[in-house]
Amino acid sequence: MKNVLIKREYDYAIRICAYLAGHYQQGAISLSIISRRLLIPNSFARKIVHKLRQSDLIDSVQGKYGGIFLKKDPTQVSILDVLKAMDYNSSVNECLINPAICPLVSICQIHVFFAGVEAQILDAFRKKKLSELAITDNDLRPNHSQVGEKAVL
Repeated sequence: MKNVLIKREYDYAIRICAYLAGHYQQGAISLSIISRRLLIPNSFARKIVHKLRQSDLIDSVQGKYGGIFLKKDPTQVSILDVLKAMDYNSSVNECLINPAICPLVSICQIHVFFAGVEAQILDAFRKKKLSELAITDNDLRPNHSQVGEKAVL
């Protein structure tokens, strides 16, 4: 089995925030609605929302018409912000986290290459804003679904 750079939890967090970005300043949205529309198990979504609330990216309103909403302007929130809220801590190679594990780090061109790749990935995450990935209900309608994907509305 392959290791992944972006775990499912991170992917779901980005999806939830992108959906909230697509409904920015339209009021709170029920987590059960978001879970159903984005095909995220509700219990998993609750755990993710808890982390996102702790990081101050989203907030919630209690009650009959309660739900969650994006606290910050989606043009100002990057994918890296969402990943950091979810305790993202992946690296391309162990030597980038702890150079002391390799006695060749100071002369190693592979280390330099991996450092450059990681910098490019983090820069891409930093530059991509939620507003660019916003998901609306129209995006989730059957005519926008991928082949073989079940319609969620």
